Amino acid sequence: MELDHIVILVEDLDAAQQQWHDAGFNITPGGVHADGLTHNALICFADGSYIELLAFRTQTSTAHRWDRFRAFPGPIDYAITVHDLPAFVQQVNGRGLDYTQAIEGGRQRPDGVTIRWRTSWPPQNTEGLPFLIEDLTPRELRVPEGERRSHPNGARGITDFTITVNDPDRAARDLTILLSSAVISTDEPHTFTVGGTMLRMRRLSEYPALTWRGPGPASLTVALAGGGLWQYPVRPQNAKD
Repeated sequence: MELDHIVILVEDLDAAQQQWHDAGFNITPGGVHADGLTHNALICFADGSYIELLAFRTQTSTAHRWDRFRAFPGPIDYAITVHDLPAFVQQVNGRGLDYTQAIEGGRQRPDGVTIRWRTSWPPQNTEGLPFLIEDLTPRELRVPEGERRSHPNGARGITDFTITVNDPDRAARDLTILLSSAVISTDEPHTFTVGGTMLRMRRLSEYPALTWRGPGPASLTVALAGGGLWQYPVRPQNAKD
């Protein structure tokens, strides 16, 4: 089980692409999603994960799951790759979770290629859990390989992802049920290793700038060639690292 991608909501997709390009990232145009409500661009990494820059295509409120984040641009969600999603959902729900049945989605790329996947979602009031995704078309159509994963700033992959919650103990328990194959850190509470990424559950009160938005993703760190790191804010108050 691997981190698939992190979703970052932006107000203007063209402007966001320029900002990330100026920061040294190679941007891959994504396309329009099947519901017509959102469009995206991707920042793909050598480890197979990516950052999704996503924007709504209309100023009008919609029934979209992420519509509630319109006033709070930034990281809003993350996805884990799953194989045989219907069977996996049945398995984890039998252990006490409540993921939705798998539903199909997709988007059309700017070159006209249509890609399809299916997803499953945790309940809206659940904190810290990702949504799940399984490709129905070849994954390389959704997440391009080759030079698209090479970046002028040397970015290689997402090494650290922090999620704020009100109750880290409960969130960590639920994530343990979901990620039974993940490595749980014995040195740092509420921390998991998923592939090459550390997932950290942190108490929302440690992030004053995010308390008005509520629980959800807070920050991510990208590894650069040569050992450098690039962090997308927000950082906790009085952080030591």
